[in-house]
Amino acid sequence: MTEKLKKLTTANGDNLLLLLILAIAVTLVSMKQASFFSFGTLESICYQLPEMGLLTMAMMVAMLSGGINLSIIASANLSGILMALIMTTYIPKGEDNAVIVLGAVAVGILVSTLAGFVNGVIISCFKIPAMLVTLGMQMLLNGACLTITKGATISGYPATFKFLGNGKLGFIPMPFVIFLATLILLIVLLKNTPFGPRVYLYGSNDTATGFSGVDEKALLIKTYTLSGFIVGLAAVVLTSRFNSAAAGYAESFLMQSILIAVLGGISPNGGKGKVSGMVLGVIIIQVVASGLNILRISSYLTTAVYGIILLAAVAFRSYKSSS
Repeated sequence: MTEKLKKLTTANGDNLLLLLILAIAVTLVSMKQASFFSFGTLESICYQLPEMGLLTMAMMVAMLSGGINLSIIASANLSGILMALIMTTYIPKGEDNAVIVLGAVAVGILVSTLAGFVNGVIISCFKIPAMLVTLGMQMLLNGACLTITKGATISGYPATFKFLGNGKLGFIPMPFVIFLATLILLIVLLKNTPFGPRVYLYGSNDTATGFSGVDEKALLIKTYTLSGFIVGLAAVVLTSRFNSAAAGYAESFLMQSILIAVLGGISPNGGKGKVSGMVLGVIIIQVVASGLNILRISSYLTTAVYGIILLAAVAFRSYKSSS
């Protein structure tokens, strides 16, 4: 039994263990609701999964460098609010304008990317821990969101924008298309460009990275800028899906993104983790969330369940590192 557990805790067996957990979760949920395997359920998951998937990707990039990005939700909310303001201001209600929608989306993504860039500059140039910098950025952006909206919700978007979060490209939900495109981009960057090995090396040993001739400041700035860019894409999907924007939206997603990253094998200390593990983590949490919803578990208890999963994942990763 011990030998089997050790095999599952190797780098190659990590995804096998996640697949086993996924199989158990799916089986338990399908026992409660036989229609879980229906096309309708699969389509629903393909609409919901990209929201957390994109945010977890943004978190993963920061964590691979040994840091963290606590400003992802605040950044996504600010991007969503600015996109909403542009569209509701310049597009009359009931009308559509693809050019303005495209401009609003560009502004939203640019704002999140800029927030990530500023995070990277402060972390790298002033040697301040990423947790403190991104927490400060979170507070700054939350304040900006509240100042702009005064606590109100902005809604009523044109059809072109709503298509990005609720439409289909053929038979595939548009949010899932955006998620897959971003996933491919991240895989290419981590596996087929110098950025990937360098960010893994920096997360494992920042001192060795410096001696190897890598520009550490540039690397960290690129890392957090990429994280911010992915947050911008998540903001587009979230705002379109919710059909509204406001300060304080999706705050629980911050904890969930960290949970999924750790569950998927991303080391909180940096330098370890695979995109495939992250994807499996997203699917597992999505299945668990669907199961808890089917069982009509309250949102308060759901948060406690996520906390238990996070503690279990951290304990397991700790055991894996020491064995």
